[in-house]
Amino acid sequence: MPFLNNLKNPFEKFILSSSLHGLLSDDLTIINFTDQHTGKKLSFPVDYQQEKRFIRIVCSRDDSCWRNFTYGSPVEVLIRGVRYRGWAELVEDEDELIKEWSALLRHKPEIAKNFGIELSDTNSGDLNAIPDELENYDILRIDISSAQ
Repeated sequence: MPFLNNLKNPFEKFILSSSLHGLLSDDLTIINFTDQHTGKKLSFPVDYQQEKRFIRIVCSRDDSCWRNFTYGSPVEVLIRGVRYRGWAELVEDEDELIKEWSALLRHKPEIAKNFGIELSDTNSGDLNAIPDELENYDILRIDISSAQ
């Protein structure tokens, strides 16, 4: 899969940074940040969900680059052609993570299929616990109103 990402990511970044961003920008954003260990500037497209001033990004626990946000870090995101600066933190508290997953699934229920979760009319995304299917994922929460 890294080979495909090497082909796909530059193409997606080009489209998202151009006047054609509307083709992809409802689901994809470009996140820019500095790796806290190497000082290298990183930039890549990711799926996101926005609710007012908050952006949610699902992160695989296997991908170490998300550990940059354990204690919070400044980021820049490109959303629908507009650049925002914000403060990103990895949500690790279980109760907070349940709230974030619930909000994400309520606002973007189509992603439940990607994780093998079935939502019913009675369970429209409101979770009481983290399902097993989500145990290997965290949520990066970006507040675009409080760049620090």
